[in-house]
Amino acid sequence: MKTSFKPSYISAVISLLLSTSTSLMAQEAAPAAESAEDKGLEKITVTALRRITTTQEIPVSVTAIGEDDLEVKQIRNVSDLQYQIPNISLATNTGTANGARIFLRGVGEDESRISADPAVGIYVDGVYVGRQVGALFDLDDLERLEVLRGPQGTLYGRNSNGGAIKLVSKKAELDEDYGIVKFTVGNNGRFDARLTGNLGLTDSTAIRTTFVTKTRDGFHTLNPNGDFADIAGTEVGDKDMKAFRIGLYHEFNSDWKMNLAVDYTKDSSDPIPASARAGDDADNDLFTVEPVSGAVCSAGTPANFLALGCFTDYHSEVITKGLSLNIQGQIGDYDLTFLTGLRTMEDDLSGHIGFPYTQKTDQDQLSQEITLSSNYKGAFNFVTGVYYFTEDAQADSVFVFPFELGVDTEAKAIFFQGDYEFTDTLTLTSGIRYTQETKEIEALAVLSGLTREESRDFSNTTFNVALNNQFTEDVMGYVSYSTGFKSGGWSPDCFGATGCFLPVDEEELDAVEFGLRSDWFDNRLRVNATYFMNNYEGLQIASAVPGLGFTRFNVDGVDISGVEVELTYEATDSLIVNLTLGTIDAEYTDLTLDQAGGLTNNGTSPGCNGVVSIECASDLELKNAPEYKVSLGFTHSTEIGEGMLVSHIDFSAEDDSYSLVANAPEHSLTSVGTIVNARISYEPDHEKWRVSVWGQNLADHEYARVGVAQSFGQYASDPLTFGADFEYRF
Repeated sequence: MKTSFKPSYISAVISLLLSTSTSLMAQEAAPAAESAEDKGLEKITVTALRRITTTQEIPVSVTAIGEDDLEVKQIRNVSDLQYQIPNISLATNTGTANGARIFLRGVGEDESRISADPAVGIYVDGVYVGRQVGALFDLDDLERLEVLRGPQGTLYGRNSNGGAIKLVSKKAELDEDYGIVKFTVGNNGRFDARLTGNLGLTDSTAIRTTFVTKTRDGFHTLNPNGDFADIAGTEVGDKDMKAFRIGLYHEFNSDWKMNLAVDYTKDSSDPIPASARAGDDADNDLFTVEPVSGAVCSAGTPANFLALGCFTDYHSEVITKGLSLNIQGQIGDYDLTFLTGLRTMEDDLSGHIGFPYTQKTDQDQLSQEITLSSNYKGAFNFVTGVYYFTEDAQADSVFVFPFELGVDTEAKAIFFQGDYEFTDTLTLTSGIRYTQETKEIEALAVLSGLTREESRDFSNTTFNVALNNQFTEDVMGYVSYSTGFKSGGWSPDCFGATGCFLPVDEEELDAVEFGLRSDWFDNRLRVNATYFMNNYEGLQIASAVPGLGFTRFNVDGVDISGVEVELTYEATDSLIVNLTLGTIDAEYTDLTLDQAGGLTNNGTSPGCNGVVSIECASDLELKNAPEYKVSLGFTHSTEIGEGMLVSHIDFSAEDDSYSLVANAPEHSLTSVGTIVNARISYEPDHEKWRVSVWGQNLADHEYARVGVAQSFGQYASDPLTFGADFEYRF
């Protein structure tokens, strides 16, 4: 069933919020007993525009979440951002253990194989992560997290049209020697342990190390019959992850400093297994993996064709390694930064995606960025730089047939962005970036012998212009126009001579935003609202195309618009209320008949009646783009004895949406009930220890965010989980 919220109701709420803000702007602020700097809501520092500022001062759509809120709101993994960010859709990629399927404002990428680049970039301490496999990072020892929505075509490493997620780790602290031990226990045998140590080696050098291990039993139970009945009762979907990060911070002198970091993660968690959809599942339980009604497992079936419920070889191992060197310094009126990043990823995956699927990937990347920014005292300042990225990726996979794929990428860019203050309140921000990329592919369909070997060049100039006005000390509004592009690539599939590793052209975007950033009532009420309009040309899509099989192609035109509201209200000194709301209105605006056939899967979409037509395709909903998502949270703090009790509860809901472009089959519909999460923690005044109890999906809703085309398979989201944390600092 659909949630009872309607877009018209949401529009009314947004109008009320904006009209309230406008009327308050017209009122003369009453004198405060103390300045807003000394009380009220915290302004989180961000570096979204390559300068240290706050979310309330910059003309971009960015949400920043600090260390305390990451803890209170139970944001332990990138996937936990699901309801904390307007218009984001997150899930583990189909059939993987930690592949990231991230959509922002209706645009993302759910192809985790190496021939497609992410549409939403993930950055670890400024270093772009080139692959989606292994990108669902656990968020341990972070200073903050920033999510930028909209095209990042001017300042950031690789062009990403959907947005960017920036993970900012805590750096080592000088003259500080301490340690943190944290344990988590929970249902399904969950046990997490983290040890963090900070050691000041000298007055100018410090080292910080974090070790993490996380384990949990699987949520799913294998229940095959026939020749495999003896395996029934085996658990699958367990979590088993170990990681460490070592950071060295050094100050050469008062002007120059260095951050050197090494990280390693080994994730041996099982991939999320496929379950039969309701009605075809023998017990209608998403968490049992069994054949559809009437099917019997046979040992004589070739391994590559084992049906859902008969396949039992679920396993995965993903190893990621990273090294980054960040050197920053001042030369007169300028800041200079050298950022070098080296990352590798290896994965070995066996799962079920309509058919048994195996994959082995070996990827390495190197990036170098040099940035120069000015610190003039006048009206004009700028940021400029150069960027270089190279990647070598190899993948061997078996999906019905075996495939071998190798992709090499080299990207270069030069960028410039400047701010000019016309007056004390009116500022113009404009930027430009030129990008040149070369991609090479060597691909082989082993059984048929079909190949593709070619090199493709892409170049694009992207830019942005934003005008922002500081109406009062606490109210800023802006309008911006920006462009973005995502280079082309290839389909990783080859099911015949006409549909073999087909090339995909680049994707371009024009985006307009109107934004309001405001604080009211002595900084106790924060209302940030944005209206956006995105026009895509050549949007990259993956779907089954008549005569070609499953492949990738471009759609000529797509329009997406919507509203985003983030409201924080400090109702009392002990109660904070958060509201996050996002709406999306999306449509295909320009299609060819061939593109319509791909979108509707040869006319099988609802209402097409088996006929391919542009009219029917134009009526489809974009996948992973619910018309609204809303979250309401309450955080309460109170003193008990000689300590502080902090409790948090949030309620989240979203409209139904589809995980497949064809809006079919029926089980590709994602229908989520109201999700309730809660946490209570107690910390004594001496701040040596803290204990917390928590629960997620407290209503224990059973739902799937992803379905498989032309199959019965769905991939369940986590059920009710609960547990306790204990933290000790020494």
